[in-house]
Amino acid sequence: MSSRRESVVLQGILRGEGHERSCRVRAIKVAMPCEPMASEYADMDIADSDNFPDGSYEVTVACRTIPLTRRDGLYLARQ
Repeated sequence: MSSRRESVVLQGILRGEGHERSCRVRAIKVAMPCEPMASEYADMDIADSDNFPDGSYEVTVACRTIPLTRRDGLYLARQ
């Protein structure tokens, strides 16, 4: 049996470069058939625009904190 995937929008908190705000995060929710109560989120993307400066940020969403870099107005995941 394969995993079930669906597009969702989650609430998150974006922080960095002296700024903080709530934000909406688009993601793909992946539910595994062997563990129906456990889900993971993939392909996360900040859904809201802002005028924050380029630099280092983090978004906290679904009990996870993900490091980001904002460059040319886009948020990119850091490794």
